Amino acid sequence: GVSPGTRLALLVRPGIDFVALVFGLLRSGATLVLVDAGLGRKNLVDCLAATEPEGFVGIPQAHLLRLLYRRRFRLAKHNITVGRRWCWSGPTLRELEAMGSHSTAVLPHTSANDPAAVVFTSGSTGPPKGVEYRHETFAAQLTEIERMYGLQAGGVDLACFPLFGLFNVALGITTVLPEMDFSKPASCDPAKLIAAAKDWNVTQSFASPAVWDRLSRYCREHRLAVPTLCELFSCGAPVPLSVIERTLAHVHAQATMHTPYGATECLPISSISAAELKKQSKVQNVLEAGTGVCVGKRVESIEWKTIAISDQAIEGIDDCKPVDGGEIGELIVRGPKVSRRYVAIGAQQANRLAKINDGDTVWHRTGDVGYFDEGERFWYCGRKSQRVAFAGRTLFTECVEGIANSHPAVRRSALVGIGTSPSVVPIVVVEPEPGRWTAKSMQSVRDFLHQHEMTRDIRHVFVHSSLPVDIRHNSKIRREELAKWASKQLATRRTNK
Repeated sequence: GVSPGTRLALLVRPGIDFVALVFGLLRSGATLVLVDAGLGRKNLVDCLAATEPEGFVGIPQAHLLRLLYRRRFRLAKHNITVGRRWCWSGPTLRELEAMGSHSTAVLPHTSANDPAAVVFTSGSTGPPKGVEYRHETFAAQLTEIERMYGLQAGGVDLACFPLFGLFNVALGITTVLPEMDFSKPASCDPAKLIAAAKDWNVTQSFASPAVWDRLSRYCREHRLAVPTLCELFSCGAPVPLSVIERTLAHVHAQATMHTPYGATECLPISSISAAELKKQSKVQNVLEAGTGVCVGKRVESIEWKTIAISDQAIEGIDDCKPVDGGEIGELIVRGPKVSRRYVAIGAQQANRLAKINDGDTVWHRTGDVGYFDEGERFWYCGRKSQRVAFAGRTLFTECVEGIANSHPAVRRSALVGIGTSPSVVPIVVVEPEPGRWTAKSMQSVRDFLHQHEMTRDIRHVFVHSSLPVDIRHNSKIRREELAKWASKQLATRRTNK
């Protein structure tokens, strides 16, 4: 009963059934709806309901949710239970497989422009948005990944981010799903990751910076290594050079580490390897000077440019104000793997603010700000919405944090702005480096910031034991949430004076 365009919510834990269902549903012409379980019940239900799914393919808990909110899922008629069916109707996955084994149904033809999925953003800088993926999107992503990294059949991937494992299947690469909570990658048990890697002689692995940080620290502490691991990938947030170097010290001697850059709406946009970073002899000094994070050159299928930073909607490309190569602007991109529109929650307003028409094509406003260097590499300076304007100047998160993070007692930091213009107060919140933070560290960090032109006017530094991060990769700092915390700290400090 499923036909092309039918929207089906897929709520299944990562595993063999998940992989088989994704490919089966895509081949049927159905449109997958994928939402992170870590969003919490309210956001999960809101996102699913906004897509008006015509069925659920999920574990028993997903169907209990469907029944609990049945008024919001009135169209959900095609319901498949992955596991044991309880008090609802519809076949189980095993029953469906038995039916399919002798089916004579003719599978539909799908074209490049047909919808394939609605993938929700993690909501790290605002409400989650439903991104429409077409079949062309997935095909272009696969082609680009294969071309960029030279991945070949026969490899074995430790998939700490399960969605990347779908590309493995298409490329003939074995996927090993380690024992971990994929919705909380930063809580992974390094010992279990190492055990899985050694049991299956993994040759590559895709994980978030939080996982690489945790794993490499464990390897250093216990003097362990994964000698078969040759290709490493990290995505979700910039990876500190210290984490890259520490990680590469505990894998194959000739291993390479790649950091693809992009977003749910367009991935990948660019990529940079650890080797490329090391070739830039002044990279570390550049980071300390606060000029952002290099994310490399664009991939072949992407066009990109920077435009003047604006919070207003831009209807057509002719309405954009270009900026010089070395000037910080907002990055916009277009290409076959760039999503053309949002659907579901707040789609109309989101499309108005994030999409720019250009004839028959659409440019996507990434919301990221940065600049191009002479080698046409993009230097990421932060999110547009998180810039801090005060005293006639603008501070960008990655630039300021690059300075703060270079202090030996700081593990990571976050720039936030408190108040409204023209009375914004810039604050740096630091997370201490374990074992290096002492009673004198706070004053040392303040003095360190005052030594740099960019950060000399930042008068407030607060300490937070663990900065809040996004639910998908546990690596992007949730600065909006942190700003509320910092505001209370500032109010308390002023009250006590």
